[in-house]
Amino acid sequence: MARNSLVSAVVKKFRSIGRARREPERDTRPYPNIFQIGAGVRMGQKKSLPKATPRNLRYFAKTPIARRAVNAIKNPVAMLDWDIVPLPGVETNSEIERQIEIAKSCFQHPNNDDSFRTLIEQAVEDVLCGAGAIEIQPSGDPLRPLWMWPVDGLTIEVYPSWSGRPNEVRYAQTLGLGSYTGTNERIELRNDELIYIRPNPQSCTPFGTGPLEVAFNDIGRLLSTGEYVGNVASNQRPSIGIDLGDVPTEQVAAFRSFWQNEVEGQGRVPIMGFPGAPGDHRSRGVEVLQFHPEGDNGMYLKYQEWLVRVIAAAFDISPSNLSLERDVNRATGEVAEDRDWAHAIRPMAALVASHLNREALHGLLGFSQIEFQFK
Repeated sequence: MARNSLVSAVVKKFRSIGRARREPERDTRPYPNIFQIGAGVRMGQKKSLPKATPRNLRYFAKTPIARRAVNAIKNPVAMLDWDIVPLPGVETNSEIERQIEIAKSCFQHPNNDDSFRTLIEQAVEDVLCGAGAIEIQPSGDPLRPLWMWPVDGLTIEVYPSWSGRPNEVRYAQTLGLGSYTGTNERIELRNDELIYIRPNPQSCTPFGTGPLEVAFNDIGRLLSTGEYVGNVASNQRPSIGIDLGDVPTEQVAAFRSFWQNEVEGQGRVPIMGFPGAPGDHRSRGVEVLQFHPEGDNGMYLKYQEWLVRVIAAAFDISPSNLSLERDVNRATGEVAEDRDWAHAIRPMAALVASHLNREALHGLLGFSQIEFQFK
């Protein structure tokens, strides 16, 4: 009891110091490359930055390979059991138990439309696309003091010069085409009103880099190759042509008629013949011309397989998770499954849990002695 009281006193003291604005001011500039790019334009607090190519990312997320990669991470995270427990070293008492029950109720019923699973599914989906966001607001109900709503993270703009003051705007949601196209539809949010989850954070930009952004170009190439292969297969375009050599036009027409009536199936093979130049006595024999590769080479299957492997690498999952299964035995499959868990699923779960703890439990609710965790 004495230790818990001491921890609470320290937390309250720290908050009071923060409100008194006694924390040190930083000397370095955040995201310096943004200010270099915007040289000549005042990049102050009134200028927010949009996330690039949100519509293309959403489009690519609906393609089969990208959707499989997203689901391979999103679904396992959403299916994980979770709990809210005291922090390590904190002894349980009636007040801690009361906070845990309240927090569990808020997480189980984040709003009137979502369950915790649907909330996390949407947030993780957006994180994989480039940025996840959850709006958090306090309520007047002491038994349900926290409400959370999923937000399209790609519509969130960030003020890079946010100073850390609690009443200062840090984010803005743009509706429609965004503020840079002239529309005035903007919803400004403080730091304590939005959980902004950025994957692969970097000190050079306020945005993260999602796996879908990393695989952006390769997904485009895979779609282009697939479209070409589909056209080849559906049009049944022949891959060869027959050159009859130096023969008269009448013989070319006769041979074409013979080929079409007696040999040709559903496809039409082009038959060509060109007389030699006057005075040229060199003769050419019959020759078969190859227009494009046939079989697997004509479908560029090896190139498509390589693109799928690159996409799998961008998502930190094994190629077998994207239906590339070749010489996979039980031992290999178990190793790949463990690798996917360690490199993709577990880090994503830890990222989401850390934001829920820092922004929702410890920040808005002030329950600093308990934590949310995936089991």
